[in-house]
Amino acid sequence: MIKINESPRDAMQALKKTIPTKDKIEYVNLLLRAGFDIVDAGSFVSPSAVPQMADTAEVLKNLKPEGDTKISVLVANAYFAKRLAEYDIVDFINYPFAISETFQKKNLKASLKKSLKEIDKIIDLCIQKNKNPIISISEAFGNPYDDDWGIDILMDWIDVLYDKGLRYFPLADTTASGTAHLIGLVFTNLIEEFPDAEFNLHLHSKPEETIPKIETAYNAGCRNFDTVFNGMGGCPMTGKELVANTDTYTFFEWMKQNNIENKLNETVFNEIIKKAGEIF
Repeated sequence: MIKINESPRDAMQALKKTIPTKDKIEYVNLLLRAGFDIVDAGSFVSPSAVPQMADTAEVLKNLKPEGDTKISVLVANAYFAKRLAEYDIVDFINYPFAISETFQKKNLKASLKKSLKEIDKIIDLCIQKNKNPIISISEAFGNPYDDDWGIDILMDWIDVLYDKGLRYFPLADTTASGTAHLIGLVFTNLIEEFPDAEFNLHLHSKPEETIPKIETAYNAGCRNFDTVFNGMGGCPMTGKELVANTDTYTFFEWMKQNNIENKLNETVFNEIIKKAGEIF
């Protein structure tokens, strides 16, 4: 069955207007009732870097998970991961790792070498605190910074992370660099090379290109996707124009049209659409 992860964090993080904490709590709790596999609830990062996420700790204290839905929170480094690990409600600690030196420095002010050390600390911490580490691979389908990229480079980096014990790899097209054809090639190669690993697609794309890219990933064997209601969001650290996320409603309609089995509760889904319209 297909897995769907919803990211209110990605939807909210670049918004200029401050969303009241009570609205965030209500919205994320709605998402937790909808049947998503993972809800990416917020981030532990510098408040000066991402002011919108400064209240994530307060949001976490007021969440009520339902069913099998897990909660993930993004961290900027091992220091924030250590703070986050004290929250029992959090299942996944997510650290973004760009296979672009330029973007990693823009996003986290860290080189790839330093970031690998942070990853080791986060993995060790997760073992100690019974959490699950997620290392999200940013710029997985290329980059606009003229940094070297190729499927072989991507596979080499995944091999490094695989050797650290990781088996789940979200692949983010952070700056919409990948074509539908390229995305299909990437998933075909990775699934063949790492048959015991699971790969996720975190897609940023022009709306008219979203479904062709999703379909080529799905046809290549990807069964794990990130979505965002209203297609909001994007990384504010790219230095480029923000590119939309995969709209959850668009993805849901695509699944219905193709008779793809999923676990989403359509009644709650419609409540979320209304609430998202009020917030965003």
